[in-house]
Amino acid sequence: MIVTSPLTALFKTRTHFLYNGAVVISRGTILATGTFHTIVKQFPHHQIYHVKNAVILPGLINVHTHIELPSLLHQIKSPAFPDWILNLIRVKKSLHGQDYASAAQENIKTLLQTGTTTVGDICTHGISLPLVRRSGLRAMIFDEIIAMGAHDTGHEHSSVNVLIPKNIRASRLLHRGVSPHSPYTVSENVLRHITTSAVKRKLMVCMHVAESPDEIRLLQRKKSALEKLYQRAGWSMHWAPSGASSFEYLQRIGFLSPNLLAVHAVHVTDHDIALIKKSRVSIAHCPRSNRETGVGRMPLKKYLVANVTVGLGTDSLASSPSLNMWDEMRYAYKIHKKDGITAKDIFHLATLGGARALGMGKDVGTLEPGKKADLIAVPLPKKDTGDIYSDLLRETDSCMMSMVNGKIIFRS
Repeated sequence: MIVTSPLTALFKTRTHFLYNGAVVISRGTILATGTFHTIVKQFPHHQIYHVKNAVILPGLINVHTHIELPSLLHQIKSPAFPDWILNLIRVKKSLHGQDYASAAQENIKTLLQTGTTTVGDICTHGISLPLVRRSGLRAMIFDEIIAMGAHDTGHEHSSVNVLIPKNIRASRLLHRGVSPHSPYTVSENVLRHITTSAVKRKLMVCMHVAESPDEIRLLQRKKSALEKLYQRAGWSMHWAPSGASSFEYLQRIGFLSPNLLAVHAVHVTDHDIALIKKSRVSIAHCPRSNRETGVGRMPLKKYLVANVTVGLGTDSLASSPSLNMWDEMRYAYKIHKKDGITAKDIFHLATLGGARALGMGKDVGTLEPGKKADLIAVPLPKKDTGDIYSDLLRETDSCMMSMVNGKIIFRS
């Protein structure tokens, strides 16, 4: 198949635009990119799929969300992050399996319609996995683990063995990982066991890290509103982790590694960033969620200057207004452009940055020969300011076509 736009194709987010562009696809893989006339001459027997008045670009990669959660933002919103957690726990007690299934189905529709082709999802109730598999999306599904308790090594190891399924296997589109929720909801012994299992089984690991000031205060043994969470859960404060920072604690117990995707990472020191860089940990940036939960603004510029891999994620509808990556990209650009972050930088976070953060950088994230044919077509901006990246951010809300692995999974 040859996918072509008579106007323009953005075939490498790192380089340039190709006018009258075309992408050649065979068996789910990109064979070539080039001008329409050149490609048609080189591949005369390929079927041609025209997308009119469109920009063709790599599919968007949403590195962090919780597909199973319904729209709870306004119901549980609180000025303080710990209270937001407690409100979420309270509301979830009234939800049932069908509520999560219905939410997952609607959320997957949103991802498809708005141009996400790869998603990193935290699966808590076992519902999103089969639905994502049927959707045609490329995905990294992380099974969530919450396991805080007394330091009974034998008990905790057996519980983790139950929580990490033995049959976790990667398929063509669906990859599996584990997600210990946070440093303060999973005990040190369990985290050590997860580290060993993840290395042995080559699993990606995802964790909410350094999200709020209260998390840092808890580790530093200062007064923290997260104590209310421990009281609600019946956990002893003696079980809480300790350290100068979340990343220093995780470094001390051997948890930092290239397989770790640290979500939020808002409250970090320069030393933390050095640890992240040295350990080759990736970061998931969720700016609208950070805003809605009141945890602060992540120092994106510092991460990028340090050459830390950063991807962009929407988080869930419990802490974000939508799962639309265009909304996330626009907001990220709005709050970071004063630091010198460009619209092109934001596109990098939403494509190749996200691919690398999920361990898929060799397969997706750019439209290059040899990579998987994950691409989208979006309307050509009506206003041309000379910066196509800014123009796309300003005007784009949905896509005209989405393709994953050479298969069209959505058309408007």
